Amino acid sequence: MRPHPTITLVNSRLSRPGHRALKALRTLWVAACAGAAGAGAVWAQTSLGPLPAQPPDAFEFELFKTRFEQEVKFRAAALQVAWGAEELCDHTTEIEPFVLWSQHTMRRRLPSRQEAIFRRATGMDDKWRLVWADESVPDEARLGDVVVAINGMPLPGGSTRVEFGALFRGDAMVSGDDRGYREVIAKAREQAVSGRPMTLHFEDGRKVEVSTQTGCAGSVTASAFDADPDKFVREGTQRAKLPAKAMIEARSRDEFRWLAAFGTFFQASAKAVERHQAAQDVGTAFTVGKVVLALVPGAGVVLSAAEARTQRSIAVDGLLGSADLFANEVVVALGGEPDAGLKFLRRLKALGQATDVMEAGEFRLGSMEEHVQRLRELQGAGGAGKR
Repeated sequence: MRPHPTITLVNSRLSRPGHRALKALRTLWVAACAGAAGAGAVWAQTSLGPLPAQPPDAFEFELFKTRFEQEVKFRAAALQVAWGAEELCDHTTEIEPFVLWSQHTMRRRLPSRQEAIFRRATGMDDKWRLVWADESVPDEARLGDVVVAINGMPLPGGSTRVEFGALFRGDAMVSGDDRGYREVIAKAREQAVSGRPMTLHFEDGRKVEVSTQTGCAGSVTASAFDADPDKFVREGTQRAKLPAKAMIEARSRDEFRWLAAFGTFFQASAKAVERHQAAQDVGTAFTVGKVVLALVPGAGVVLSAAEARTQRSIAVDGLLGSADLFANEVVVALGGEPDAGLKFLRRLKALGQATDVMEAGEFRLGSMEEHVQRLRELQGAGGAGKR
């Protein structure tokens, strides 16, 4: 993909190494000064003179830029998980290989001053722009370009939702709503299932046809600019919104995928949810390696060898526990580390950011530890089988 010259984020792998290196050197220098000065004030002065003053909005600039990048990485991970977990979902559809983003996506409206900083930091505005694309998307679709329609259906602006019930919950009453955009995407997915290619209509008149992949129906979202950052919301089997406070703490690709897989679990049909909720241990109703068995060729032999040994039962703490284990196995099936989710939940707990469905007690963490151990044994058995 070729980057658009006005967009700071062109894909999830790009960074600003020179800028970060400079910041790291500054941090080391300030720390050294602090050590020399003891408990006194730090004087950040070098032989070349004082460090340049930061712009008054530097903190907000970096904060908005970072959180926007995290949100795009999460949305990309959600698509990848939907593709990867296709065999595990009762309802599937064709999934688009791109992420479009607009300020209409923001569930929390920024004051005019902060909105101006946000636009400078990200290059985003109220138009729908291409911010991530799979390798299958043709190069004519440049990151940062404005998309005005999909399959001829115009992309609408956002709207504002007022929820009076939030007054009694102590939540924000006014939030952004991108329902119109989601309706267009849903219709385009249905058309792709029937065999119609998905076509992006760009502002400059270009039309680019993209290939779709079959994946789990529904969508998993999380907004770094959420009016209710502590809340998990499940809209039937169509959509799950994860707490923003959890998403913005994700760091690695595996952590983003674990979160996306956790939310994907709730996009199963009601029958599937009931089946998983009724599971009492991983050794019976929710078999260790179920995801690996479905997604990794040849895993059946490995699985039978691992299951042949006597193993201590893993207690599943209700529906959340089942979602944890589902997410663990999806990450492994996609080539990630089995303990990514466990480490993530522990870090949230240590930071005091464990909110809503991300609250993890010792019982839940203990179940995950046992599951991670089993997955590691399964990986080891797979390695031994290959030799």
